Amino acid sequence: MPQTAVFAITTRGLEGISAEEMASLPGVMVTGGGYRRVLAGVRGDLAPLLGLRTVDDVFLYLSECRGIVRQRTALQTLREWGASLLLGAPLDRLRSLRSLPAEPSFAIAASFVGKRNYSGDEIKAALAEGLVAATGWRYCVYDRDADISLRLFIEHEMVLAGLRLGASPLHRRAYKVAQRPGSLKPSVAAAMLWSVREVEGPGLDPCCGVGTIPIEGALMGRRMLGGDLDAQSLAAARANGVQVVGRVGWLCWDAGRLPIPSASAGVVVSNLPWGRQVQVDRDLERLYGALGREIARVLAPGGRAMLLTTFPEWLGTRGMTVLSQREISLYGQRPQIVALRRD
Repeated sequence: MPQTAVFAITTRGLEGISAEEMASLPGVMVTGGGYRRVLAGVRGDLAPLLGLRTVDDVFLYLSECRGIVRQRTALQTLREWGASLLLGAPLDRLRSLRSLPAEPSFAIAASFVGKRNYSGDEIKAALAEGLVAATGWRYCVYDRDADISLRLFIEHEMVLAGLRLGASPLHRRAYKVAQRPGSLKPSVAAAMLWSVREVEGPGLDPCCGVGTIPIEGALMGRRMLGGDLDAQSLAAARANGVQVVGRVGWLCWDAGRLPIPSASAGVVVSNLPWGRQVQVDRDLERLYGALGREIARVLAPGGRAMLLTTFPEWLGTRGMTVLSQREISLYGQRPQIVALRRD
């Protein structure tokens, strides 16, 4: 059986974790990767790819084109390339997953690395012109209005094009009906949880916000407990967690004084207060110290913590060993995922 080429887009810094998750699926062989992307070949059914949780989205590989220079002449190259894209076979593969009209409408998403003398909107318009001229299909500016979505990923002078497998991006979770400032992207939450998937015991998020981490943990099969000092955030968490009722507990608490027994958690996974969503002052530094002490107390020996923060130096880590610090790109900043083990 021939392989179907696919690629996933993920958060910068999480490429290795997303590659591990993809490789764990039956029939999937990871073949390469780069900045924010993982390439793979798939033998057999594509449907399991729609269950990936650590990636932002996954696409059928269409084509690559060289010569996408930073000058505006690249727009004509994109028009000509768009007119030459062969979409028949990829659409047939897509129709094995969902229903599509004979002449689907399409939207385009584009991202690029480095400065260029043209905008993302101009990139999309140029490719759309070529594709419309070749197929007669209707171009939609907004993804929500289109039957299919093409993704362009431009790095240096190379552009990679893909056809999205799902009807909507994978990182856009249906459960997330309530939002609050500082809410974590679900695919990042899932990547943090994936990293501790082999550690036994219940999971804890002491700063759960709208509940993304506990919900993702429950959907991955772990019993979870989430808490927050803010009552509005907890109300949003309960609204988001309707489908995991019975697998997640929610409590209102001070994360610096957790009302749970010592050594009762197998893992602690949390998006700590950081960056532009909170006021950075001495009170936050004191909170981090108290959080570190409480995390060390509630973790069972050998338990793991995965903590997202821009201030790893403020964490009180006595009684724990720092295993790694992984920098990612998120909300225009570069926080770190700090991995700790309870001694």
